Amino acid sequence: MNRSRTLATTVALALLATGSLTGCGADSTEQPRSMSTTSEIDGGPTSGIRSRAASSAPSAPDEAQQPAGGSGAPSGTRGSGDRASTPAPAASSPEPKNSCATTSAQQAVDENIGKVPAAFPDGTQNVDWMVQDSDNYDPCAELSWVTLVIEGATVSSPYTQMLFHHGEYLGTTTSKAIGFSPSTVRLDDATIQVTYRYVEGSESNAEARGRAVSTYTWNPDTESIDHAGEWPPGIG
Repeated sequence: MNRSRTLATTVALALLATGSLTGCGADSTEQPRSMSTTSEIDGGPTSGIRSRAASSAPSAPDEAQQPAGGSGAPSGTRGSGDRASTPAPAASSPEPKNSCATTSAQQAVDENIGKVPAAFPDGTQNVDWMVQDSDNYDPCAELSWVTLVIEGATVSSPYTQMLFHHGEYLGTTTSKAIGFSPSTVRLDDATIQVTYRYVEGSESNAEARGRAVSTYTWNPDTESIDHAGEWPPGIG
């Protein structure tokens, strides 16, 4: 009787020990794999929590959402490339000034001879001016001239000279007529030199050895004539 109880107890203890070992083995196979939270998958973002943390950060802008051209310039504005490719308007060159008049010497004289002071301002003789020499009139020159003399002139008769700038009448070389024909030469395009002849002392008109030399220069700053030199006696 006692031997049967001992055997039953032994069997019961053996079965209990076997169940305990089986339960421990089952528990070990069902533990979670926590290492997956720190592993890297094919070089990509970290899995698990790190992956979610990374996804909460602002994502990089999609290339498809970038403005066309990638310059970042607002729509409707031109980038530096557009400005560079647009040719600048060519600077307009000033039109060359027409420095030559179309007026002939005869026309220039006819239009202005009425402005020339009278040969005899005291009215003792009523005579008209006529052209003695118009070869030195130049509608393209800064300064040119035409020499006038009275009709029926003698050696000492009154003379005067009309001055022109590009064909425009400026006036006469002297405020009143002079006796004897002046000798005039061009020094440059804007300057002429006039030599006046006059009587000294008791000389006759045929002798007339006196000389006075004057220069006349067109001044573009004042748009008038500059005089330098001498006047004949009683002139100037």
